Amino acid sequence: MGLLSKGTAGFIKIAVALPNTSKTFLSLIFASIACFASAPLQAQNFVQDTVTDFENSEFIFPRSNSNAPFIPIAFLGARSYSEAQIESAPRNQTLDFTQQGASAGAGVPFVVGKRDAVVVGGYLSSNRFETENDETEDFRVDTVGMPVGWFRQVNAEWQAAAFVMPLGHRSTQENSNWTLQTMGGVFARYTQNEQLWWAFGVFGDDNPNDSYVIPYLGASWVINPQWTLSAIMPWPAIVYSPTTDWMFRLGASHSGAAWSLQPGNNDVAVSLDAWDFGLSAERRLHKNIWLEARTGIGGLRGFRFNSDSGQVEDPEIRVGSSGFFALSLKLRPAMLP
Repeated sequence: MGLLSKGTAGFIKIAVALPNTSKTFLSLIFASIACFASAPLQAQNFVQDTVTDFENSEFIFPRSNSNAPFIPIAFLGARSYSEAQIESAPRNQTLDFTQQGASAGAGVPFVVGKRDAVVVGGYLSSNRFETENDETEDFRVDTVGMPVGWFRQVNAEWQAAAFVMPLGHRSTQENSNWTLQTMGGVFARYTQNEQLWWAFGVFGDDNPNDSYVIPYLGASWVINPQWTLSAIMPWPAIVYSPTTDWMFRLGASHSGAAWSLQPGNNDVAVSLDAWDFGLSAERRLHKNIWLEARTGIGGLRGFRFNSDSGQVEDPEIRVGSSGFFALSLKLRPAMLP
């Protein structure tokens, strides 16, 4: 879905869905993944060596007896959103957009010392926005990012983490230049026992069009091997894993689907204050490789603190939110059969 509302500095906000499709850019994404897939043995050895490094450190990752897999360290995905109405306040008209896209990302962890680790990654996406309005041209936004993170095992119960992610965006609209924005966050996790842990933190975004902060707070409870309740705001969910090869998830997730567009020079920036609500099914294809299909409603905006105005902005849910469908291929290193 997409949504267009006026931002804090008079900018147009496009709540749209993640990624787009530029043939050239998309080819680069798939070529990169193809290179990775062409060396499965080397990749598998690297994953195993990394797991061994963590096992020999003082890091503690309580797994209890849950069937749910560990978080992915690499992904390739495509997503399509149905037609949605986008309100353009400056133009005093309503536009109909459809959005399709693709994205790829990976993070490589390195253990440095007994209690510290760093993660260096890369991110590519290409998003296509199309409209039937004769006065508005279709356009594409290509994005390149490089996240860098730090992780520390403070003691047996506490872990701390921080990250920063510079992003560059380029729109195909006339007079558009590269837009630089910076995302970052600081987080902490308290492990109460093998079934329950608590999360605290804050995520921030600063770009030429907007600036805001999102709180991160909640808990994750492994009820039994099949069921896990992730009551962590702003993206709560319930997870059902009947076996170690299947996982189903119902709840919210960040969509990477909110964009701000500056009318004067068409500079764009992405905003992670948008979220999707839906159901996903994920299946292990081979060892660490998983395939996910996801569908639901997108283009919803959650609670956030606006850094420019100093005001708290309430969640925004529009009836015009569109449906979406997504497919993703993921590498989940911690589940080694």
